[in-house]
Amino acid sequence: RYHWKVVATMGMMSAADSAEIWIIGLISLNLKCEWDISPAQKAAVPGLVFLCMSIGSWLSGVLADIYGRRKIMLIVYYMFTFAATASAFAWSYPVFLILRGVAGFCIGANYGVSICYSAEMVPITKRAFNLLMLDLLWCAGGVYICFCAIFVMPYQWGWRYLILLAALPCLVTIPLLHICDESVRFLAVRGRLGEAKEICDKIAAQNSTDKVAGEIFCSTAKNSSKPFNADMFKQPFLRRTLLLMVCFSASVWVFYAFMYLLPDMMADGYCHLSEWFQVTHRNSEGCLIYTTTEYIFLIVVNLLYLPGYVISPITAEYWGRRPTLWYSFWGGLATSIMLLICIHPVVIYINLFLVINFYGISVATLWLYVPENYPTYLRSSATGAHNGFSKIGAAFGTFLTEYLDSVKISHSITVLVVVLIISSVATIFLQIETKGKSLIDGKDSPSVPPNSNDIPLSEYEPKTENQVNSIDVNQTAHHI
Repeated sequence: RYHWKVVATMGMMSAADSAEIWIIGLISLNLKCEWDISPAQKAAVPGLVFLCMSIGSWLSGVLADIYGRRKIMLIVYYMFTFAATASAFAWSYPVFLILRGVAGFCIGANYGVSICYSAEMVPITKRAFNLLMLDLLWCAGGVYICFCAIFVMPYQWGWRYLILLAALPCLVTIPLLHICDESVRFLAVRGRLGEAKEICDKIAAQNSTDKVAGEIFCSTAKNSSKPFNADMFKQPFLRRTLLLMVCFSASVWVFYAFMYLLPDMMADGYCHLSEWFQVTHRNSEGCLIYTTTEYIFLIVVNLLYLPGYVISPITAEYWGRRPTLWYSFWGGLATSIMLLICIHPVVIYINLFLVINFYGISVATLWLYVPENYPTYLRSSATGAHNGFSKIGAAFGTFLTEYLDSVKISHSITVLVVVLIISSVATIFLQIETKGKSLIDGKDSPSVPPNSNDIPLSEYEPKTENQVNSIDVNQTAHHI
């Protein structure tokens, strides 16, 4: 079926992105040994990757709203595959840094656009399932590259082989992207209704369903190539934009911060935790390196996020997006506070597990919720802006966390708790519930209280008699 092709393609992109993000942490010790780089240079690699991810996300979001989702994803993925593969042959630290920066730019550029594309091409009832598959394959990408590290890293130039293995999912993704079509909603909003109709007929044929009768119309069609990114900071979008930026940045910050903190808490014996994650093995050149034990630990860390990835789409689909965000943020805040109270190592372990899963749920739900809050002409720009802003928060947050961690781990957790209090309060003011609602193409809110003036009529009114021979792009999404 057609939609399985979309899910498989976006899932492979998610796995490839995950592997490329994990690779930096896995080879950091080898880079230090290879080029004798300083701690500041070592920290610059993930910092630059996050910064470039932010720039790429903002830029690609705007371009995808002008030129199309599929076209931008293809261009970005060719760049991504080249930069990721070429970095394995870097002959110096500056060259490696530049290539990984380009790869980071492409990861940021790709992920937001792919989320928009899948939201627009997957039926309403399958959006949560699509999110589940993206999350599972994201986890699989991290497990895959950690598992590969066990076998190739002990060898000379092992880190270069690992980079090449991390690039394999990119090579698989490119042909899958070529067989995907442009977003029907993007084409309709851009006034390219004939192309949209052809793709709808193709989808119907591959799904063995009846073709759409009549022609597709879209009352909000825009033929201009002007970027509409600024609209997200105007009414009626301003309030939700500011609230979602706070929530998104906080959840991504915490998500990555605990990824960095967990090994340090184990290594330092925080609150009497087992001190078994100690990197003490050295290679023949006298450099510290990870062993099989550390790689297995990182695989376990990856799998610890799995329950949250599974729970998020289920609760978002049955409870709604807003309730899921409420319980994930407030639950994460409560368990983060408990980490500051050294009651018993078992309690700390349980709270660590709950924290990373609560914020795994929040990040996954926000990826589902954010594209649903904006119309088609603005969706990619807005999603890219949120993703880009969150990566700035992640870059600053992980740097601050690492700095405070070198002083005292509890200081890092305290800062995180303060951020979580602010973001948890922000979730209370989110007003729009998008569960079960069609995506919008104009400036109407996707779902608002009945007494609001922003109710989109297409959600509540049946088609009038003179519209029988034409199909609204919103209605098309329900049955294709």
